[in-house]
Amino acid sequence: MRDVTGWVRSHPLTVSFAVVVLAINLAFVVWAAVTDGVFPPQPARISYDKLVQGMLYVVPLALLLVMHPLRLLLDIPVLLVAGSVAESRFGAAKTAWVALICSIGGIAAGMGVSVAVNGHSVAWSSMARLGTVLGPLAVAVGPLMAASAFTSLLWRHRIRVIGYAIVATLVLYRGEPGDYCILAAALFGHLLGYLMAQRDEEHMQWNHGSVFETRRMLGIVSAVFALGPLVAMSSPIHHGPLSTLGLLLGPNSLDNTRLQQCLNGANSMDCFVQYRLQRLSMPGGIIVSLLPCAFMLAVSWGLFKGRRLAAWTSIIANIGTAALAVVYYLVFPLSQSPDGMRALIAHGAWRSALFTALLPIAFALVVAMSMRCFRLKTSGRRLATALTGSLGALIALCAAYLIIGLTRPNEFTIRPGMGLLIEEMPRRFLPIGFLNEVTPDFLPRPHTIASAVYQGIGPVFWIVAILAALWCFTDAALEGHEAQAKASKLVEIDGESMSFMGTWDGNRYWFSPSGNSVIAYRVEHGIALTVTGPFGDKTEWEQDFRDFIAYCTEQSWTPVFYSVHAEQRELLASMGWQSLDVGTEMVVLPAQWQTRGKKWQDVRTAINKAKRDGVTDVLTTFEQAPLSVQSQIMDISEQWAEEKSLPEMKFTLGGVEELLDPRVRLLCAVDADGTVQAVTSWLPTWRDGQIVGWTLDFMRHRPDSANGVMEFLIARMAERLKDEGAEFMSLSAAPLAGISVMELENQSAGVEFLQHVLMAVADIIEPVYGFHSLFRFKKKFQPQEQGVYICYPDSSRLVQIALAVVQSYLPGMKPADVVRFVKALRD
Repeated sequence: MRDVTGWVRSHPLTVSFAVVVLAINLAFVVWAAVTDGVFPPQPARISYDKLVQGMLYVVPLALLLVMHPLRLLLDIPVLLVAGSVAESRFGAAKTAWVALICSIGGIAAGMGVSVAVNGHSVAWSSMARLGTVLGPLAVAVGPLMAASAFTSLLWRHRIRVIGYAIVATLVLYRGEPGDYCILAAALFGHLLGYLMAQRDEEHMQWNHGSVFETRRMLGIVSAVFALGPLVAMSSPIHHGPLSTLGLLLGPNSLDNTRLQQCLNGANSMDCFVQYRLQRLSMPGGIIVSLLPCAFMLAVSWGLFKGRRLAAWTSIIANIGTAALAVVYYLVFPLSQSPDGMRALIAHGAWRSALFTALLPIAFALVVAMSMRCFRLKTSGRRLATALTGSLGALIALCAAYLIIGLTRPNEFTIRPGMGLLIEEMPRRFLPIGFLNEVTPDFLPRPHTIASAVYQGIGPVFWIVAILAALWCFTDAALEGHEAQAKASKLVEIDGESMSFMGTWDGNRYWFSPSGNSVIAYRVEHGIALTVTGPFGDKTEWEQDFRDFIAYCTEQSWTPVFYSVHAEQRELLASMGWQSLDVGTEMVVLPAQWQTRGKKWQDVRTAINKAKRDGVTDVLTTFEQAPLSVQSQIMDISEQWAEEKSLPEMKFTLGGVEELLDPRVRLLCAVDADGTVQAVTSWLPTWRDGQIVGWTLDFMRHRPDSANGVMEFLIARMAERLKDEGAEFMSLSAAPLAGISVMELENQSAGVEFLQHVLMAVADIIEPVYGFHSLFRFKKKFQPQEQGVYICYPDSSRLVQIALAVVQSYLPGMKPADVVRFVKALRD
């Protein structure tokens, strides 16, 4: 209660406005009930004509009232969230001014645009005369968009991407004048925030987001678009595949006499209304319109989880939607209308085609360009089973439809032949909104078997498709997921300091014949590149090397062991393998930890400064951390990723996704205000089933955090591990830093090539990722230095090895990334 009271006191404008909106709407609802009037009342309805005539007194009420009382359940929470974001950045007075400017500009521009877009529509002309309410969202959206310019990079992207997705959905699928006003107010707020923030070019450019955040945003936006057609149900103005459902709330009713006249050849705009109402009168038509939304929600969930199959499904479904929009909104009506394009313009079919096709095409392109974010693959066997089941269901349903149509022709308005049945059959699987401008060839008679089949085959197919999609998107369907789960258990038996990295996504797994040990690897350019050496039962490791080499030979791969330690390198050397030093692992022994002496001056200074500033260290896991801490960690990571001109590196470098494992520890630096200034993650290492040490992985801090915060966190972790009795604390190895050739005099000239390639890559990446700087930073803690090596059998494959290493660290690198990277080097 104290938190709620404090929040209310710190946001007086937001709370007051929400209370006023709630009170005024409830008062008018009660008044309408008592006087048998209408809600909202006519004086609160705004229209373009009223604005032109100077009737501005309707504007305040139009902004305060909602179209239906149940909308308060949505609008009030949105007002509280949007208003609190703006008021916490601007204060009450400035927020009010921003809201006023954006509302006025939004109403003026939105009304003008809505007239230009919808002015020829009969349905819109009727609404324009009656007027409509704008709703309080037109007041809240401008300050929210303006405030986004003053939020962190992560939340700026979230607010704008999700906000514009919702606004676009309102405009494209509902299209009321108030929706155009909301869009215009959002644009005014965005522009105003940009001018107020006065950000330089570095802050204005859109760089890479993290893979984790990008796929989450695409999943959320996809879900918004999937639900968008349902918005059409709340308005008599319709756009999109489910727009016809809006007629359910309209005043029209089915006229069976007029419907029969239309089926017998009458041609007028009223006939299309009758066709729509007839399709709506059949439950199967409504269900088959809703189920594709459920299917796209399943696809959105797959995008959110990073499923590559979901990405491809989304692309295919969106392109298919655009193609169907063109066919059913333009091609078919144009072929049936004697007046040609003029009739389509009058019906609004061309606009429906444009709006319905444009959005899915744009989203499909975005998903295609972000394919690097969707790395989780579905097993081929499960995908084949799902496709076979769906296709089999489709064939069986079509066969049932044809059989009923041919054997029970009297149960239709006309006796359909095979040709008419086949022509009508694809429409049984489409949302009825696509059929707005299509004349049905025949209809089933009510309460017959033909009617049940006519209406039922579409819903049954979509239910099968949804279940098949969910089955493919579940974790069990991921290729190698069971192997990954098994490897995650084996790493808890025995391993080395970097073995836990072998449990991350993106790896394949080779198991020993006994199944008690495993090697994690990935295949790039014909190279089977391992993530460190074996882990699991230590007695099998030596034989694991030989067996894995034999396995790779059978697969026509060249095995290469990456980030192995000296003992394993010596074993491979005895087998005739060559090696290259690719980094130096820094190991601290907690039992010997102390900070006395001149060499420790920087660390002591960092610890003392943190204490003076009120910064404390908090040890937790991502799962156990409060929601506010989780959000801040993701914010810090996203800002770090955005500042890089290349995508996030992977392979032996973890990101936010790797923090989600409950076995990973997080040590955060939190100031007196509860702000997370920096965060580190620590990976466990087991020996004989017991955790003996921890390895540093994730290191990120706020751009404005105090100097020394990372030194403070690492020092505090060492002190904690000393108290726990841990055997070691590894600071890990900076990738490609400290490269040197082992026994160069006995190596071929090709080894020099590999060394030079990797050193060149390290030098080029250095301005972006700072691995050499990280290498020097870790030496502050006076660690023991242990080499990590890449071992390979065949120097003739050195080019592929170099490419495999680079591709593993930068799996999503594209030509556009290279351009940004070169630009970053110039800067």
